Amino acid sequence: MIIAGGGTGGHVYPGIALAEAFLAQCPGGSVSFVGTERGHEAKAVPARGFEIDFVPSGQIRGMGLEAVGGAVSMVKGMFAASSVLRRRRPDLVFGVGGYASVPVALMAAVSGVPLFLQEQNAVPGRSNRILARMATKVYAGFEGALAGFPAGRAEVTGNPVRREIVAAAAACPSEVPPPFTVLAIGGSQGARAINGRVLDMARSVRRDGLAMRFLLQTGTREYDAVTQSIAAEGLPVEAVAFTDRIDTLFARCHAVLMRAGALSIAEAALFGKPCVLVPYPFAADGHQDKNAAEFCAAGAGVWIREPEATPEKLLALFAGWENDPAAARSAAAGAIGFSRPDAAVSIIASALRALDARAGGAHV
Repeated sequence: MIIAGGGTGGHVYPGIALAEAFLAQCPGGSVSFVGTERGHEAKAVPARGFEIDFVPSGQIRGMGLEAVGGAVSMVKGMFAASSVLRRRRPDLVFGVGGYASVPVALMAAVSGVPLFLQEQNAVPGRSNRILARMATKVYAGFEGALAGFPAGRAEVTGNPVRREIVAAAAACPSEVPPPFTVLAIGGSQGARAINGRVLDMARSVRRDGLAMRFLLQTGTREYDAVTQSIAAEGLPVEAVAFTDRIDTLFARCHAVLMRAGALSIAEAALFGKPCVLVPYPFAADGHQDKNAAEFCAAGAGVWIREPEATPEKLLALFAGWENDPAAARSAAAGAIGFSRPDAAVSIIASALRALDARAGGAHV
C-alpha cells in the first residue's frame, strides 16, 4: 500500500494511523509513503520507520507565475509518481489530502491501481474533490463532507488517530486532579493569537488570585518569547514548543482551547475534553468553521469566531465549566460521543473488502 499526501501533521498523522491499521490487518503487507521534501511528512514518516518517496508537487491557483510554477511541479510530480508506482507495485493507494497527494493519486487512477481517499475536514479539500471522481471510495471525518463528493461514493468513519494516542485515551483516568487546567493548542506551527489570549487570561487569573492553570503548546517560533513573558510575570502557564504525543497534555487538562483542525478535534474527542474552538479565520473554504460547528452541535463545547474570542469571554467560559462540574461532564460526554476510536481500523477493513469485491483474494 502507498499512502500519498502531507504538508501538515493534520494530513500526515492520519496517514500513519492508516498504515498502522493496515499492517495490523495484513501482517505480511508493506506500506510506503509519498510526499514532498518540504512537508511535515519528510521527518514524521521516517521517524515511524516507514519508507517514503518524494515527488514534486505544487498548488495551482489563479493565473500568475505561482500557478505556472505549481503546474510545472505537478507535471514533474506525475512523471515521478509513475516511476514510484512501477517500483513499489502497490495493490492500493490511499490519498490523505493536500496537494502532495495529487500526482500519485492521479497516476494510480490512470494505471488502474485502486484509489481510496481519506478526507479530514467537514468541507472537502480541492484535491480530494477532484480525485473523488476516480476513487473507489472516500472516507470522511465529518458528516458535512459528504455533500462534496459523488453520491454513494463517501461514508463517514471519523478521522483516524495513531494507535498510541487511542490507547492513551482509553487508559486515561476520567478525573483530573485540581487545579482546573486549560490546555491551549495552536497547531504544529503555533498560533500567535492563541498564545496571546492565553497569556492575557493568565494575567487575569494571577491578578484575581484564581486557581486556574494553563498548559500551552506555543509552536516553535513563539516558544522563546512566550516563556520569557511567563517567567518575567510569574504567570500560571506551563509552555511546550511542540509535541507529537499530545496525549500527555490531554491527560493533564480539564478543558481545551484550540483552533478547529480536524485531527485536533478527533484527538480531543477521544479524551472526552470539553472544548472552546476558535477556528482559523483564513482556512480554505472556511472549513474550520464547519468542523467546529459539527463538533459543537454534538454538545462537545462551544466555538467562537476569532474577532469575538476575547480573553475575557474565553476565561468566562472556562470558569463556567470550573464552577459547574455537571456542565463540564455534559460537554465531555458530547466529545466522547463524537469520537471514533476505531476509525483507522474500520477504514482499512472497508478498503480491503472493496479490493476483494473488485478482484477477489487477499491483497497486501
